[in-house]
Amino acid sequence: MPRENLDLVRARLREVGRESTRIIAVSKTHGPERISEFLRYGQRDFGENRQNEARDKFPLVDLQGLKPEELPVYHHIGPLQSGNARQIPGLFQYVHGASSVSALKVLAGAALRRLEEGKTDRDPLRYLVQIRLTGEESKEGGMTPEEFQNLDSLPENEALRFSGFMTMGPAHQEPGETREVFARLRELRDECLPGGELSMGMSGDWEIALEEGASMIRLGTILFGRRGEGPWRK
Repeated sequence: MPRENLDLVRARLREVGRESTRIIAVSKTHGPERISEFLRYGQRDFGENRQNEARDKFPLVDLQGLKPEELPVYHHIGPLQSGNARQIPGLFQYVHGASSVSALKVLAGAALRRLEEGKTDRDPLRYLVQIRLTGEESKEGGMTPEEFQNLDSLPENEALRFSGFMTMGPAHQEPGETREVFARLRELRDECLPGGELSMGMSGDWEIALEEGASMIRLGTILFGRRGEGPWRK
């Protein structure tokens, strides 16, 4: 019941006065027909973590009859690494897992080269810095708040913009600790980039994230159901 599940989330956003919060439908491992299906429900934002999968999948999404403002916006939600950063511009519009300045420099160079080659995108590529707030070794990547605050600068140019922060809640999803993590990210955002994006909350803790000010929530299972064990393939 994908339509019903999406409607339930939207209803909850309205109840708490957070209609502007963007629902990132995590479509990784699901086929292009599922993205096409959700586009017909008015969903625009989709999350993927493998650029090779996305490169094969996105051209197969049915865009027929969609207005420009209805076209999908794709979010890279896996860790940003130097090895994959060159492949992201032109494929994604947002990057959520930036935690390495070296990888961001590669991304900045690739985005700028694309612009210089005359390959125009709808908007500059935007990235969110991933902040690690749980101390869990199982959480991949992420700067500590101290590491972020000690940076001299972040890569930006005409084709790439720093737009906010992303974090993951604790794996055990204890409500009190989860709320503390999300509140700490909001405080960091307010201090360092007032008005910037806050990407936090997944299928198990998204309602707490909403209450703590998330501007983006990343929902997979609650919308699509159980995902496949491996990447989608043609």
